[in-house]
Amino acid sequence: MTTPHRVKVLFVMPALSGGGAERVVVRILRRLDRRRFRPVLMLFEKTGPLLPEVPADVPVLDCGRNGSGTAGRWLWTAALRIRAERPEVVFSFLWFTNLATIAAHRLSGSSARLILSERLTIDGAREGILKTGIRKAGIRLLYRKADAIVANSAALREQLAAMCGLPANRVVAIPNPLDVDDILARSRETADPRPRPAGGPLVVAMGRLVRQKGFDTLIRAMALLRTPAQLVIIGEGPQAGELREMAKRSGIGDRVDLAGFQTNPYPLLRTAAVFVLSSRYEGFPNALLEAMALGVPAVATRCSTGPEEIVNHDVNGLLVPVDDPEAIAAGIDRLLADRAFGNRLGQAAQQQARTFDISRIMPRIESLIEGGLCAE
Repeated sequence: MTTPHRVKVLFVMPALSGGGAERVVVRILRRLDRRRFRPVLMLFEKTGPLLPEVPADVPVLDCGRNGSGTAGRWLWTAALRIRAERPEVVFSFLWFTNLATIAAHRLSGSSARLILSERLTIDGAREGILKTGIRKAGIRLLYRKADAIVANSAALREQLAAMCGLPANRVVAIPNPLDVDDILARSRETADPRPRPAGGPLVVAMGRLVRQKGFDTLIRAMALLRTPAQLVIIGEGPQAGELREMAKRSGIGDRVDLAGFQTNPYPLLRTAAVFVLSSRYEGFPNALLEAMALGVPAVATRCSTGPEEIVNHDVNGLLVPVDDPEAIAAGIDRLLADRAFGNRLGQAAQQQARTFDISRIMPRIESLIEGGLCAE
């Protein structure tokens, strides 16, 4: 009997830190149909807390970016990995990884189809003049070399098509897949036993502690609440010390807990009275979707891409302006004061989250890998 052909797909990431893109890749690796595909994961640096979550049947290749000795040597290693693996499809995530993968793909001489996945808004991002400039120039000049480009929101798809000057059939919008059943199951595991700030209902936020996430605005909002509440921010990053000092100066240091990175944040997230996405800009925020999957009513900023494609204001969540602590505080107060309203929003949020379940999204990803674009 002839063995059915399976498409070999090389997924490329910088590492497996705890960010949203990394969680998306792990979900895809878990659910990709093994009867049709053979996945391999290539990391520029084989590190990160999500490494243990990679399925056992997926080979993980290391390009040795840290400790490679010579600047750029890891890029040549990536090219050699592509040449040796001989994939039929190379699927890269995140803008820097995409640019490096384009170079490695060319150096390798591979004929594999190249798919790039962009995860963060272009128009609204503020990541420093140099970094933003390099990113925009790279996207404009190099992304057109790809066979397909995936955006995780419709708004980002429009930005990419305009910036790259590409026809619509080269750019597709596929939202981040959410494994709702897995999130619900893991939310029933034992929560982090560390003590939490005492007193009042729990407000939870989640994300890397960087300016993009707007946690400084959230702390200012917490100081304005009419109903005293405790805030837990799940995540780590360079702003940790600054945020702690801000909370102390605002007089709420005893009600703010920076809980650090958690491989399984869902038991804690499930206990929240309110979830807040305070971001200044996004792509398609996983944290918001995960909170909604657990039925937690959410307050989210109307940042340039993502939330407005997820939240219907006053129906399954609340939308507020970016960088507006008064509006965030008003949204939190409204949900804390009217628990029946919050429960209705939470129930509607769970239904909305199901529309992004991986069972619905994976067929589109698999069609893309096989050569379709399933554009929306």
